[in-house]
Amino acid sequence: MEIDKQDVDLIVEFHLDSHLGYVAVKSQPELISIQDLQRLIKYFEEHIAQLQENPDSESYTFVTYGLNFQVQDLAGEVHINPSNLLQKLPDDGEFTIRFMVNVGQTNVEASRTYVGGESVVKLANIHSFTSLLQAVLTKLGCSQ
Repeated sequence: MEIDKQDVDLIVEFHLDSHLGYVAVKSQPELISIQDLQRLIKYFEEHIAQLQENPDSESYTFVTYGLNFQVQDLAGEVHINPSNLLQKLPDDGEFTIRFMVNVGQTNVEASRTYVGGESVVKLANIHSFTSLLQAVLTKLGCSQ
């Protein structure tokens, strides 16, 4: 069954690892376009490809059209496992990521408030996230 949907409901959550203290915030319920989700997958893929060429590479800040969240991929290292040489896809490594959640506005005239952080993420976690996101898009009938 194919669903003709341009937007999906989204609440973005940001949680700090409990070993570091307690910080948890949620975005306001918003719609995010299917196009934004497809762009996000491509954003991560392109950054990983850039890191193969230049470990100091920093990508532009990705912002959804609805301003739900912001993410910026920063420097890191990626490696191709020798058993994966034919695919030429990096499957090991890590890079720094900066993530900000739009938690709302105090009133309609106020600017948006973003809360977030910066940390290192493993490439395996990014691959897992983008694979799951692609599976959801496919289930919605919106695969790239």
